[in-house]
Amino acid sequence: MATPVVRSQSVSIGELLRSGSFVPARVQRAYCWTEEQQQSLLEDLLAAFAEFGLDPEPAHEAPPPIEIAGENGGEQAILLAEPDREIELSAPFTFLGTLVLMPVTDGGAIKDGFEIYDGLQRITTLTILFAVLRDLLDTRKDYGIRPLLQTDAGTNRLVLSQTNDILALDVLAHGRTGKRYRGGPGLTDAAMRVRECVATMRGRLSGWNEARLAAFNAFVRDQALVSVIHISDRRISGKAFVSINSGGMPLMPDEILKGQLIDLASAVRNTEKAAERIEWVWNMLQEEFGKAGFDDFLRSVDFIERRQPQSADYALQLMEHIRRRYTGEEGVAWASDRLIQYRAAFKWIYEGEVMEVATGVHASLRRLQLLKWDQWRAFAMLIAIKSRPQDLARRIDILDRCCFALTLATPDARRCAEMLGRKMERFARSTSFGRQGGFTFTKAQHERMKRALESPLPDSGRRGTVMRWIEAASHGDRVPNYIVDPMSSVEHVYPKNPETHWTTFEDGMDIDHAATVRELTGNLCILPADELGNAPFEEKRRAYQRLKGCRFANEIASARNWTPEQVKARTGRIAEMTMRFLALDPPVEG
Repeated sequence: MATPVVRSQSVSIGELLRSGSFVPARVQRAYCWTEEQQQSLLEDLLAAFAEFGLDPEPAHEAPPPIEIAGENGGEQAILLAEPDREIELSAPFTFLGTLVLMPVTDGGAIKDGFEIYDGLQRITTLTILFAVLRDLLDTRKDYGIRPLLQTDAGTNRLVLSQTNDILALDVLAHGRTGKRYRGGPGLTDAAMRVRECVATMRGRLSGWNEARLAAFNAFVRDQALVSVIHISDRRISGKAFVSINSGGMPLMPDEILKGQLIDLASAVRNTEKAAERIEWVWNMLQEEFGKAGFDDFLRSVDFIERRQPQSADYALQLMEHIRRRYTGEEGVAWASDRLIQYRAAFKWIYEGEVMEVATGVHASLRRLQLLKWDQWRAFAMLIAIKSRPQDLARRIDILDRCCFALTLATPDARRCAEMLGRKMERFARSTSFGRQGGFTFTKAQHERMKRALESPLPDSGRRGTVMRWIEAASHGDRVPNYIVDPMSSVEHVYPKNPETHWTTFEDGMDIDHAATVRELTGNLCILPADELGNAPFEEKRRAYQRLKGCRFANEIASARNWTPEQVKARTGRIAEMTMRFLALDPPVEG
């Protein structure tokens, strides 16, 4: 029987990478994933790693949930159902999608290699992840990473270009991901994305101990699965590429939930009327929030209900939770009245979004909206539902300061979500919010916060979050819109590519020292429009003077010149100002 033209199989990432070498098919785009897609893949892997109990440093289990008694009277009371931990149980594997490969042939004979027709972005990102893990782990030990990156002959498994392969130069060379990259005008967009991916992976995994890194490496290698379609005909491979990349729409969480929620009405007497009520509420929410806003809303609702860190399948988990915990009339009430109550709290969070200057409680909410992990929003909604009006501003202020402190002390977004889930449980159990909302910080956490403020900020979304929040904090309870405006940017006073304008500043500094000084908070500020690029300081200074109300830019403009010593001194002042603003309780032992 002839060999089928199309075959498929499910394999682990480790089995896939060890099966041969890989090159992009001619139809493929260059590497184009941004930090958002890189981070999304990594977070899904980290979420599964933690959910299956494979993390050797697990967080403490949250206490069981309890009634949330409203302080504004009975109409504000919410009885949250206890999450069913069985919903979270799964075989200890995660699935990363489908890849299309075509064997490389030489004169009709199949060689030990494949052209990638679909899946290049994922394979490249995973290759970079393994290279980062290799360079973070002890090089004297065998963690099974080398065979994933190189063949037995010592050639690289993945080759992106036959001429100038940035992956080979900047990633696959042993130890390279731990070194600084030089800037330069000749870098392509793909090269910048590769370097950005290295920064994303290192920024998330740096600081992990050896046991944790090794366990995560083993999980991704052996328990992250893909479905591989092998196609031996080039024309059919091309058709598969076009079909996969030009057709269909991604399935949205609201589409996953809507029909199942309406189905809850089948368990009550007046089924038709209940179904109409649920559908009316659902359609109203969709129209009001739009696609992106509705997803944010559903994520917040899910975190209030389950108080668990979320994965890509959160909508399925939420629906299963509702089915098991809200039956009959309770289910219909949840899908209509409860969602309307959540809607009011969600809308309140964004009431100050259009203000040119957000004041009072909306200043705190504007700062919270800068955080990359968004479970804070669920806690803010819970506070809005449960609190008396006179307590609301103070409680949101505490949430704002404590969530940023968590961001500084715990770069791992999943850990932040786990901690916040426990604080929500504590708030649910108590009759009062407490002096610091149930948040306590250890001496070690206080030290990590100070180090984060005094150390260089990595070239990633974290830098933007930290700098924008700090500059917003410098405005107190009147936060201007330029800080959160998507057109604004993080400006390096001493720039990334100084050319010949900064020779005095650089006098006597090597490249590593210059890179360190450049990324300190003292050398950064937020500008309301595009950055000023590589201009000399005097030109930047004049531009900063014209920016009315830009706190840090105006402060820098008061300097007559700019030196590394001034950058370091300003970094210290910013760190002190931020810790004063956080006003945290003294550290606890632990």
